[in-house]
Amino acid sequence: MVTFLGFKELLNSYKTLPDVGWLYVDESFNLGSKDDIVNGRYYLAENEDEEMDFEESYGTFLESPIFKAIVDNTLDHHPDSGEIDFLNATLYYLENDDFLD
Repeated sequence: MVTFLGFKELLNSYKTLPDVGWLYVDESFNLGSKDDIVNGRYYLAENEDEEMDFEESYGTFLESPIFKAIVDNTLDHHPDSGEIDFLNATLYYLENDDFLD
């Protein structure tokens, strides 16, 4: 299992995320909470057994390729984007199931 401590660490590692699979969060994680998104722990399964354990015991955040696409889309439209811009784009996607342009 790979663990990312907070949104900033997840964001800093986005290029290394796999092209398939989910990013998982603790069950108490609230997708509508900016604080949970900023400070939460994110988990990435490294094999099928871990994936099955996560599916049973953890919540889902976003699919890994979707998170990567959110970051890439933000950079495509606003090349000078910072952490707050990526956070807002992620919140927008979670609320609207669409990319913020």
